[in-house]
Amino acid sequence: MDNSKKHRIAILVKNLEQKNFNGELIQNLLDNKDVVLDTIIINPQQDNLHKIFNIFKKYSLKRIFEKTLFKIVAFFETLFSILLKKNLNFKNTDLRNLKAKRIYVKPEIDFFKNIFRYSDEDIKKIRDRNLDLIIRLESGILKGEILKSAKKGIISFHHGDNKFYRGLPPGFWEVYNNDSSTGFVVQKLNEKLDDGEIIFKGNTITQPYYILNQQFVYKQSIKYFNKILNNYLKDGNSKFLISDENKSKIFKEPNLKELLIYISKTYYFIFKKILMRSLGYKEIWNICFKREKFKKEDLKDYETINNPQNRFFADPFVVSVQNTIYIFVEDYDLLKKKGQISCIQIMDNKEKFIGQVLNEDFHLSFPYIFKFKENFFMCPETKEKNEIRIYKCDRFPDQWSYFKTLIKNINAVDTVIFEKNNIWWMLTNTDKNNLEFSSELSIYYSINGPLTENWVTHKKNPIIVDANKARNAGLIFDGKNHFRLNQKIGFNNYGTGFEINIIDEINDRDYKETLCEIVSPKLLKGYKGTHHLSSIDTFSVIDVKKFSNKY
Repeated sequence: MDNSKKHRIAILVKNLEQKNFNGELIQNLLDNKDVVLDTIIINPQQDNLHKIFNIFKKYSLKRIFEKTLFKIVAFFETLFSILLKKNLNFKNTDLRNLKAKRIYVKPEIDFFKNIFRYSDEDIKKIRDRNLDLIIRLESGILKGEILKSAKKGIISFHHGDNKFYRGLPPGFWEVYNNDSSTGFVVQKLNEKLDDGEIIFKGNTITQPYYILNQQFVYKQSIKYFNKILNNYLKDGNSKFLISDENKSKIFKEPNLKELLIYISKTYYFIFKKILMRSLGYKEIWNICFKREKFKKEDLKDYETINNPQNRFFADPFVVSVQNTIYIFVEDYDLLKKKGQISCIQIMDNKEKFIGQVLNEDFHLSFPYIFKFKENFFMCPETKEKNEIRIYKCDRFPDQWSYFKTLIKNINAVDTVIFEKNNIWWMLTNTDKNNLEFSSELSIYYSINGPLTENWVTHKKNPIIVDANKARNAGLIFDGKNHFRLNQKIGFNNYGTGFEINIIDEINDRDYKETLCEIVSPKLLKGYKGTHHLSSIDTFSVIDVKKFSNKY
């Protein structure tokens, strides 16, 4: 595209060497074919002497000690991440290598309130660039005409759910409070701290300690930015999310008491987890069933199917053929750390292990089964192949063979496929970063049946960006309505329950679902979680988990 037809963007930074989140965000921006990075606006940097002077002027000695201790904790956790090979790498950007116009501004700065005001001369320099948008890539509250110096204002990321966490530091308070997820927003700035008009909102899984959680939400949020930016810049497309008046607390770096609580809670949790692993404790799943349509109040009456030694069953899907029930499961080998697909037959309330029905040289799980033109097809998780593929049943229930790859070069798990309104729909959990798969739900559709390679990407993908709602936990069809199940998560705890949602609307423009029921494992004594349900009129099966060193 000719640069004259692209949207003209500026970034507001404090130096020309951009690292970590900022560096990678700028690299993504440079890859965006619909925009041109026209201008770099550089705020002045204080020299070290002035920084130290302002710190002692602004803070008490006690507060300086608290902030220093917090930096030590952050440094220790960074080293810990490197040691565990959990450190996330970000692209760096040297802005000196870009041809963009540079504008050096001299704002009036209130260091006590972190407020920046810009002179008329600086505003004129910026306005003369005829910018469509400015992206702020540093902290500080902007006041005055700077907010109106580009056609669509100034936007910025805030890493934290603005409904609960305004202020700093990003990624800390969610760990401190053991929140299951960590939010992020893209907002159009106004003169209030973290209280702008919300353009986009999402959240991802909270990681077990502060630095890892901060790096994780940084990394996962960047991948949405170009789509958010392009949608926002489209003519007449400046729609903001409706939210209640923001009265959430403005957070700051923790004080000494809060930091000691964080250290004791977080590091005890990590130590306990390491100790449990060293003692051989693992997350063990079982499947439980009852001959009836699902009712959560009857969970206490479900029968448990025993696992084979050194293996466990999970992700059950039920199929009824000639009045006989078959349960297809992930059959996970704890020694090989790999799953295959097995089948269990239920007849006269007696279970018969038919055995392995599908095995590959890569991990398989979530054996979703559908019928098309009188043939059974299975769409198991095949993430390790970077594909969504299906297998055809050659002889039911124990012989299946590879049939076709529906989508190539995709990181996806827990795929369900179904027909509604003469269109075939695929709902799957994706992550191009290949870090975690509980935060995104994407939709694809086909007007040529389910066996085609021509699946169309939904224009709103990912349709859900929410670790509390996105991850598939099964699909139920009652003859009239489709119900999508989604997993619930806890703090560093996968599969704490699931929700049942009726699909109200699904088309090439939108997707809507309504929550019907929340299911937890509380009625099943001895179990700590559940993350899957399969149910027909006469039979229901779920999976449940516990932690054990006996398997």
